[in-house]
Amino acid sequence: YPIEVRLNTEITDPAALDADEIIIATGSVPNRIRVSGAEKGIEAIDFLLGKKAVGEKVVIVGGGLTGCEIAYELYLQGKKPVIVEMQNDLITTKGVCLANTSFLRDFFEANKVAVHLETRLEQIMDDGVKVTNKEGLSFKIDADSVILSTGYKSAPLTEKGKHIHIVGDAKKVGNLRTVIWGAWDVCMKL
Repeated sequence: YPIEVRLNTEITDPAALDADEIIIATGSVPNRIRVSGAEKGIEAIDFLLGKKAVGEKVVIVGGGLTGCEIAYELYLQGKKPVIVEMQNDLITTKGVCLANTSFLRDFFEANKVAVHLETRLEQIMDDGVKVTNKEGLSFKIDADSVILSTGYKSAPLTEKGKHIHIVGDAKKVGNLRTVIWGAWDVCMKL
């Protein structure tokens, strides 16, 4: 097909493009947490892309699907993951396969992976994290590394407008299934 592809090209004004329809799929960016020492944490995406290595004992802040899958992978590598989650359960997002969530919860319990629910991160230190649980008890969890898996927020290049369609995580943060279905829906309407 005669499709022009331009790599490494920044678009600052989609309206300036000479196009009948524009689809924006600029994805999302990690939520930035505001705690002392946050700069010492490793963003989940940087770990997953192999940009940052971790030590043996790793605290994963965020018990959503990504954080739990990272903890699972680390355990399989022989490391000692610890999950810290503010919610009262792991993987509370709707639309995630029950078989996956049940397996991960059961796996962590059977393999004695430490999970701290209803626990808030207070500080990241060089040798661990300080957290506070629902009873107000603050304590330290020793760690060589801290991975931040605290969710994402949409990062659209522009707002939806006439002939501009926003898809994927740029529209609403989801999973592979939801972003593919959303893009398919837009393409079918065009």
